[in-house]
Amino acid sequence: MAKLTWLGEDDLHDGAPGPSFTTAFDGIKFPKGVPVEVTDKGFIKKAQGNQFFEVTGVPGRPPKVEHEDPS
Repeated sequence: MAKLTWLGEDDLHDGAPGPSFTTAFDGIKFPKGVPVEVTDKGFIKKAQGNQFFEVTGVPGRPPKVEHEDPS
């Protein structure tokens, strides 16, 4: 199951701490720095393109591993 972590907006507030949570993607609450499990593929895709979110645990095919030639 994918987990979305809101990274916060501290750098947008001139050195002052930003909000401690945000509400996004149809009303889901994301506390800053706390992973939240999300199953909606549309929300996951949106978060992957959003600089304020980190996305981990996306189900699917793992990335291809390149092997070095042993010769």
